[in-house]
Amino acid sequence: MEPVRRVADQRAQEAAKRLAERQEALEQERERLEQLGAFRREYEQKLAFAGQNGIDAYRLRDYNAFLGRIDQAIAQQREQLHRIEAEAEKLREHWLAEWGNARALEQLVERYRAHERRDAEAREQRQNDELARQRRGRT
Repeated sequence: MEPVRRVADQRAQEAAKRLAERQEALEQERERLEQLGAFRREYEQKLAFAGQNGIDAYRLRDYNAFLGRIDQAIAQQREQLHRIEAEAEKLREHWLAEWGNARALEQLVERYRAHERRDAEAREQRQNDELARQRRGRT
């Protein structure tokens, strides 16, 4: 029973490790999205400043085209973030299942050990009782 419990513990630990790795990747993707958003805001400010100081149509077109590319990158990053969030949720559910299995096996092993202890104590008590009867019978 103990080897089965150890395997279940190992599987739960591996699932926890995969979940932690995915959560770390998720945090990195969130940071990338924030960086893209900050870059877009900064670029918009540059465009607004350039607009206040006068900007020709070609540069305005280039600014807007670049903002469009940044928006596409932000949209792609959001999609990536959503994919990783979904993966992390699946891994969390998997870890919870593995953890639950490991805990259930741990409880089962503990009940089995408690049962074995009670049986051993009962055997010892019977042996002691038998020895006591034998001694009384001799005297």
